[in-house]
Amino acid sequence: MKNGHGPITFEDADYQYPHRCWTCMVPCVIREDMVVDEVDGQIRTYCSETCHWTDTVAFRGEYHGRPTPAMGRLTGKREWETLYHGQDLADIVVDLDYVRDDGNTLVPQPHLDLDPKKMWTLDDVRGFTLQSPNVLLNEMSPEERSKHVAQYKAGGPAGRPAPESAAA
Repeated sequence: MKNGHGPITFEDADYQYPHRCWTCMVPCVIREDMVVDEVDGQIRTYCSETCHWTDTVAFRGEYHGRPTPAMGRLTGKREWETLYHGQDLADIVVDLDYVRDDGNTLVPQPHLDLDPKKMWTLDDVRGFTLQSPNVLLNEMSPEERSKHVAQYKAGGPAGRPAPESAAA
């Protein structure tokens, strides 16, 4: 790790990685507005009641008795975290083709210093396993999920996690 730090998502930075809205794909950062529902056999998170309505009412096979064949069906694996759940970050970077022509240096850099000795490589991101909030939510029991969602909604600004006692 360069400068003793890894990718910020994997650092202990008093930050809770956000759930993502199934409809608009925006992180659910206004926590008290987040909606959780089971749709088509899957637990989904939404950033708002409007996005929840869009998926569960408007974008169904029909709307008010009229077929909606041209509507944008929200199906499949929609979040990039779900596609790469459980995979090593270095393998994800390679799969996304975010590696420079040398086959080792990352295209995205956490700084603007282009000194080759300071640039991050695949070795700097290897060993970090990506976890999808959506997959983890679907793996929880209903009781665990309920507690987790309450804890998430009780979180503070800037992604701060809530104290353990906040939603108990």
